[in-house]
Amino acid sequence: MTLTLLTTLRVVAALLFTAFNLIPLYGIHVWGWDAFQLLLLYWGETFILFACTLAHIACIPPARLGSMIVNGKTVPASRAMMVGFFAVHGGGFVSIHLFFLCALFSGDAFSQLHGVVDFIRSFLLTSGAWAPLLLVVLAGIVDVLTGEYHPAFVDAFARWLHVTLDRPPIGQPGDAVGSVVGGLYLRIFVMQAAIIFGGMASQRYGSLAPLIVVIALKTAADLAIRLDAILKAPPAPLLSGARFGIETGSGTREVG
Repeated sequence: MTLTLLTTLRVVAALLFTAFNLIPLYGIHVWGWDAFQLLLLYWGETFILFACTLAHIACIPPARLGSMIVNGKTVPASRAMMVGFFAVHGGGFVSIHLFFLCALFSGDAFSQLHGVVDFIRSFLLTSGAWAPLLLVVLAGIVDVLTGEYHPAFVDAFARWLHVTLDRPPIGQPGDAVGSVVGGLYLRIFVMQAAIIFGGMASQRYGSLAPLIVVIALKTAADLAIRLDAILKAPPAPLLSGARFGIETGSGTREVG
């Protein structure tokens, strides 16, 4: 397997997600994180991945967005329509998810809090949860920039570097959104269900051991899925065929 810049960046994203999954183990033993703090952390991961999915949808060519029903009529979907629809749909999902986490696992955690700002300060900043979530943000940015349908400015930057980027063929209309959104929802359902059941077991038995086991399994699953996708991927369209020219005294010599 030829290690291209694109492959390297995707491996970096996989390692960032691995680091994110392992930091909670440190948080449990050093920062004193409890089950509710861990559940909020993984909810934060879900929210960031949801935002990245909206960015992925915004990069899909209009011809592959399919159609939507508006006022009883089927019309070609636009990027704004698709992003808006899934922003409302997915935003409602993650909001309800947060509500149930707080209702079922918060205990007396809110007794000393006064408003949303205090909640953010306590569970995001003071707790140290911002550090692993920053890793997810960085990994998500790498995913968006190296995705099959990356932002237009990536192509512009590549042209500035005199690098040729190949876009994948348009293919059949309407066959792109489902794979992007379906993969996110499936991952959220499986991973979050495992984390929530681990949190319930921890509360029931008065020990974080079940949640630690779930975190270890989630870490292994995340890394295995990402590395398997990287190894099985076809030749990468982004930067894989890059050739750089170096000016020398005898002319231009191509390298890479």
